[in-house]
Amino acid sequence: MNDFNRKKNLIKFLNIINPSEINIKKEEIFYREKYKEIINYLKLILTESKDLEIYNYVNPKGFLLINAHPGIDLLDYLKLICSNFYIHCVQFKESVIAENPKEFLENFTSIFSYFDEILKEESSKQSKDTTKEEDDSNEINNQKLLIVNQNQRLEQLVGINNLLQKFLFYYQEEDNLTKILNNNLVIIWINYNYECILDISDQIYKVFDFIIRVPILNKMERQQVFREFMEKNPKISFDINKLVELTKDWEVEEINHLLKTGILKHHINADLNTTSNEITEIIIDLVDSGEFVPNVKKRLEKNKKEQKSLPEGPSTEKDVIEQSSKEDIPIESKEEILNQIKSENYSEFMLNQLYENAASENYNELVLIIDKLDKKEPLEDNDRKLLSKYPFILNNSPSRAQIFLEKAKKRIDMITKSFGK
Repeated sequence: MNDFNRKKNLIKFLNIINPSEINIKKEEIFYREKYKEIINYLKLILTESKDLEIYNYVNPKGFLLINAHPGIDLLDYLKLICSNFYIHCVQFKESVIAENPKEFLENFTSIFSYFDEILKEESSKQSKDTTKEEDDSNEINNQKLLIVNQNQRLEQLVGINNLLQKFLFYYQEEDNLTKILNNNLVIIWINYNYECILDISDQIYKVFDFIIRVPILNKMERQQVFREFMEKNPKISFDINKLVELTKDWEVEEINHLLKTGILKHHINADLNTTSNEITEIIIDLVDSGEFVPNVKKRLEKNKKEQKSLPEGPSTEKDVIEQSSKEDIPIESKEEILNQIKSENYSEFMLNQLYENAASENYNELVLIIDKLDKKEPLEDNDRKLLSKYPFILNNSPSRAQIFLEKAKKRIDMITKSFGK
């Protein structure tokens, strides 16, 4: 396939939404303080008012990184903005990516670099098919907002843990960044894992203008979500206070889906009536029974599985040898046991969690112990006891273990600083 056809073929990965096709109403969005920053940023980028004072100091690229929580209504809010500004909204087609994950990953950066060329044929098709507003077709086609929704599903499809890292490492190079800037394109990248951002924090501002972090709904905001739902649906009633406590660390879309599921369940079990329908107990049962699973529960279950996967038993070489002697294990098997401990594999996520836990509890002591291991100095009894709590440190060379520990300490410090502690 030649270069032209290859670029042309990449259109299949993109879902191009005409602003006239967006049917989201502003009443359907739960507005929060950080949404003001998003709309003000997009106003600045889309209006291109070069006379503004800000352009004397900063020349925004039009690339914004947003960190949020799964279940937020941010995608709908961005689509509503596209509708109001009458610009095309573009997203990745996950269904097509699922069929061609390798091809998508191989051409991932090309989609951004040659975005205008990729959309050229699609835009001309739209112009031919549209008799209405022909005079404005070129202007419309030049306005594009690409939303990269970096959810867990997308990363699982392409088999890569940090798609954002791949994007940043490529476009921090000036020549590559120039390619993407030549496209008349605004990029909103939505990330749901703040740890991914911490790992590459030094690269972010080389590509993105800045980061906006949208916090999880607090108690008052959850109360507001429930009240607004009840006001829109006066025949449905529930105990707001109970449900607010039940939905701690939930997002707005999860709450709305829970309420609608509760109404459906109520109809199946008792039939809806035309006066009043109390659904508190039904909703509580949905959550307690596991028939409705919020994202926070998924995270907790994942952490439990990771904890259960931790190896038990002897943790240091000395402990292994002592236990081996007690159990009369043949000498030739001892080396195998030691090698097995050292070759124990952890997922990247789990390894980060383990080192963060170690750094938060005994950072200074572990720095000294790893230094002794590196210099092949003998460990004291207290050193060995402490090291036995963190056997994963023996999986790597002392120098690599030191790097992992330093990175973990840096992440902890940044998290602590971000929360003002």
